[in-house]
Amino acid sequence: MEYIDTTTLDKVGQFLKDNQLKVFIGESMTGGFLGSVLSMQTDSGSYFLGGVTSYATSVKKSLLQVDDHSISYFTPESSEVTFEMLEGLKKLVEADVYVAITGMAFPDSSTEHQAEVGDIFIAICFSGIHMRKTLHCVDCDAAQIYITAVNHIIHELYRFTLDLDD
Repeated sequence: MEYIDTTTLDKVGQFLKDNQLKVFIGESMTGGFLGSVLSMQTDSGSYFLGGVTSYATSVKKSLLQVDDHSISYFTPESSEVTFEMLEGLKKLVEADVYVAITGMAFPDSSTEHQAEVGDIFIAICFSGIHMRKTLHCVDCDAAQIYITAVNHIIHELYRFTLDLDD
C-alpha cells in the first residue's frame, strides 16, 4: 500500500509559507484529491488558494478555456489539454504556483479517450518556470494512480523549491 509522502509535503509547505508563495490548482482525473491533500498540510492556509475540479470536458472548455480543437484532436486526457488547463488557471486567479492534472484512473467505455488506464498528465508553473510530465502506472488500481499522481506532484514541487533555494 502506498501512502502520501507527508514528509516531503511538509517541506514544500514550509517553503511556500516562508516565501509567501500562493498555489492554485486544476484537477480532472483526481477529482479534488490533490486539493484535499494540500489542505491537510499544517501551513496550507498560508499558501493554498484552492482550485478548480474540471472532471467534465464541458468545465475544461467553459471555465478553463481549453480549446475545443485541442480536446477533439488530443482528447480530454492528454498532455496538451493539461497544459491548456494550466494556462486557463492563470486567467482565473493570481498565484505563484499553478498545477494541472488529467489522466485515466479506470476504464472508460467512451471512444473519446486515447489515454490508457494508468496514464497521468501533469503541468506545473512555479514562479514562471513551466514543466510538463507524463507518467504511466502499470497494474495499478484507481487509488494507487491517484496517490502516485499526487506524490509525483509533491516531489516536483519539492524539486522546484530546491532549485529556487540555491
